[in-house]
Amino acid sequence: MRAVVSPLQRGYKSAPVFFRGKLVESQDTPERLEAFIAVVRDMGLDLIEPPVIADALLKSVHDPGYLEFVAEAPGRWPDMMPGLTSLMPNIYPTRHFRARLPLHYLGQAGYYLGDMVSPLTAQTWAAALGSASSAAHAASLVLAGEPVAYALCRPSGHHAHADMGQGFCFLNNAAIAATVARTRHARVAVIDIDVHHGNGTQHIFYDREDVFFASLHSDPDMTYPFFVGHADEIGTGRGEGFNLNLPLKVGSGDAAYLAALDIAIERIRRFDAGFLVVSLGLDAHESDLLGSLDVTSQGFVEIARRLAALRLPTVLVQEGGYTVSEVGLVLRSVLSVFAKTVKQG
Repeated sequence: MRAVVSPLQRGYKSAPVFFRGKLVESQDTPERLEAFIAVVRDMGLDLIEPPVIADALLKSVHDPGYLEFVAEAPGRWPDMMPGLTSLMPNIYPTRHFRARLPLHYLGQAGYYLGDMVSPLTAQTWAAALGSASSAAHAASLVLAGEPVAYALCRPSGHHAHADMGQGFCFLNNAAIAATVARTRHARVAVIDIDVHHGNGTQHIFYDREDVFFASLHSDPDMTYPFFVGHADEIGTGRGEGFNLNLPLKVGSGDAAYLAALDIAIERIRRFDAGFLVVSLGLDAHESDLLGSLDVTSQGFVEIARRLAALRLPTVLVQEGGYTVSEVGLVLRSVLSVFAKTVKQG
């Protein structure tokens, strides 16, 4: 079993974020990635540096105008706003009229960034590019014959829409991995076990019949990202029936989570997927700073067992998990299950 991380990701530090009414340091810290790397090294897994992701692959998932904004706006906004080192919105398009892309970068921030916990800085693009590169290369390793590969993605990706960053996410790493998998497999399944709904991934594949998306997450009426993630969102057009949301009550615990997981796994089997992408959020764990589902460490072991039992070529794409003192232990338990499955053949 191999793991992938890009040097472009190392050391990236978010600007302060506006969280629950206060300007605070981001919960998405550089120490998270170092904790993941420490687990991989301690387990003796091969740690590989990926090539930089191809521009064509990025544009097959994301809107070119959005990509240009994330990549180039930090070098251009000083002409409009001298001295500014990070950019977050203070105004958004309303729901009442069709929004047009403004020329001013403050307006573009509201158009392309979905919240105030995802500030854009001069370092954002390189880190996001590195994270996407890790996901793409991990998928390529599996296509080349590896049964399982782990992409140490930070920044995470599952809240990134085709044309909008959100929730610490700028490029949708899971969607990129699934797109790579689609070059060889007619049907790809993506399952998101992060405590927060994978709204960006849902948006990208919502009208697709070739990618099945399932998300297990905390009740979107009470939990970020709000607004979407409800059970009646099943896809549209040719994608109808290929989107499965399994929202869970706050504090659900292991039994309810695993019952929902069984539903998702059965749907994946019925879909007859040839490849599996796991959006590996660890923030459903009972210790997590941003968690709300109270899944135990043993619960995560069982989640991993049931997913590994699908015996599909699998990419594990890191998403959330924010209590640095605990996240490594949870990750180790999950990776150990998949590594054991690989050894058993």
